[in-house]
Amino acid sequence: MFELPEIINLVRQLEKTVVRRRIVRVEVPTNRPKFLFLSPDTPAFERALIGRRIEEATSRGRWIFCRLDDGRTLLFGEFGGRLLFHPAGTPIPAKRHWIAEFDDGSHLSLAIQMWGFLGVLTEAEIAQHPYAGTLAFTPLDTSFTEAAFFERLDRHAAGENKPIKAFLTHSPNVAGIGNGYLQDILFRARLSPKRKVSSLSRDERRALYGALRQTLREAADLGGRDTERDLLDEPGRYVPLLDGRAVGRPCPTCVAPIAKIQYLGGSCYLCPRCQA
Repeated sequence: MFELPEIINLVRQLEKTVVRRRIVRVEVPTNRPKFLFLSPDTPAFERALIGRRIEEATSRGRWIFCRLDDGRTLLFGEFGGRLLFHPAGTPIPAKRHWIAEFDDGSHLSLAIQMWGFLGVLTEAEIAQHPYAGTLAFTPLDTSFTEAAFFERLDRHAAGENKPIKAFLTHSPNVAGIGNGYLQDILFRARLSPKRKVSSLSRDERRALYGALRQTLREAADLGGRDTERDLLDEPGRYVPLLDGRAVGRPCPTCVAPIAKIQYLGGSCYLCPRCQA
């Protein structure tokens, strides 16, 4: 699944390829995945885009906002798979779940893995959306200061007080982090994913803040993870410290074997010594 660094890179590429282009044709195949959610549904979704020009592309968390010339927004949300740009005259993949053709003959195609959201919404509809409308700040926003992050940790510790994994991957707390980057963030901060938010010392909070900023900035600068592909079908250049490939290998810090555990509905990779 795409996370903040991949989304940032996709937006940069959308700005260079399809922004200021007018959509002349839209296709949503009837065999789209069960968990590709459209708003409005076909064929109203197709009609909402035809003739519209994309004026701007921005991101927040794991969502892409493409502002249209009628004031509405084409919204891509929390998806994995392939979002690809095809210059005029180049082949288009047979496996696709959405495609838009532009006035210069180029195309944008989307193939979903697992799930994703695709909508054409007004500002009011976005504000009321249960996910896009509840996004918090991201670790790369200027407003993401140490003080602001600590305030959010305090508020959570006084309420739900869930484990740090649950806190970081819940977009109303911090937007843009999934299970992929969580591993490196917690490894750099030397924290177990099972630690409760209320148990973190001030030094551990500072380490977590620094790890968030360092990991996501480095990954964004490198175009995302090497296991994901960008708008031009090129892999990212960020190689995770900890993922499935690291299991059993020596920890980069203490050489203990990297372990895999199942926790809160997904796999976690960690050093059992450094992140005890």
